[in-house]
Amino acid sequence: MYILAYILKTVNSYGEKTMFIKLADIIVYQIFGLASETKLGSSLHFFVYDVFKILFLLFSIILIISFLRSYIDNNKFKKYIEKQPKLLAHLLASVFGAVTPFCSCSSIPLFIGFIEAGIPFGVAMSFLITSPIINEIAMLVLAGILGVKITLIYISTGILVGTIGGFIMEKLGFQKYLQEYLKILEKNPNSCACSCKSNIDGITIKTRIKNSLIYTIDLIKKIWLFIIIGVGVGAFLHGYVPQEFFIKYMGENNLLAIPMAVIAGIPLYADATTIIPIAQVLIQKGAAIGTVLVFMMAVVGLSLPEMIILSRVMKKELIIRYVIFMFTTFTIIGYFYNFVLC
Repeated sequence: MYILAYILKTVNSYGEKTMFIKLADIIVYQIFGLASETKLGSSLHFFVYDVFKILFLLFSIILIISFLRSYIDNNKFKKYIEKQPKLLAHLLASVFGAVTPFCSCSSIPLFIGFIEAGIPFGVAMSFLITSPIINEIAMLVLAGILGVKITLIYISTGILVGTIGGFIMEKLGFQKYLQEYLKILEKNPNSCACSCKSNIDGITIKTRIKNSLIYTIDLIKKIWLFIIIGVGVGAFLHGYVPQEFFIKYMGENNLLAIPMAVIAGIPLYADATTIIPIAQVLIQKGAAIGTVLVFMMAVVGLSLPEMIILSRVMKKELIIRYVIFMFTTFTIIGYFYNFVLC
């Protein structure tokens, strides 16, 4: 963690003097001959700088985190959760969701695995709620862009939403709205034919480093295009959309901005890493921080594609209740963010 903090501190404290700024200056102003005062020059400079900065952060952070995660046994963690008091189990599941690099769609198979392992429905829901909202890799990038304070507040509220959400849903008996095959698994966890054994203790450090490097390169290959798209959208907003637009429709004085931002995020789908560059520009242009953060939450945690995939494991009654809870929670959090941060 000290290494991660050092990377973020270096990028934040000396960002204006880093090779990323110099590289963007050379490419945009010298090679392409664009002026910084032009919309195209400003947009392209933002694009080049952010792409190289984010890819550098991602490669460094993913490599370190994947190495550290090689020492964590997921099956032991599941067994540990089962032995904890209810509320603590919800909190631990929510924290586990925060430190696993899953988007909403890839969290669902692990949610099913929790049910198969006999972990209570509410605890599994705490994981499912938090996992897409908080991606530890994206959060470190967010800290590098928006600062540690905003990121810590975001993480804390995200974990709180998952903890309380899973607890409430279990108390209200929402597990009855699971698809039938999952209800059977919840009642009879041993009915699952698969069994997983891990032997992480016998892996050498050299192998861990090699596997971490392979994982990092493979993950970068999968997400680099989404980063380009996200930064591209952010660069367009940065250079071509006037600041007055964001102040008027997404500023802190517009009380309807927060629920509208949540609604606007539902039809979209992207992971947190993709949406962060867009969030950065929205805030720079005058949009309220809380409004932007709940828009990001809605995109990664309440998207229409996620609801479609959830229909495989949840009946429509549970999906409707899930959406209502998340929409209400995000809206309340948005007003809280704006009150604290603006």
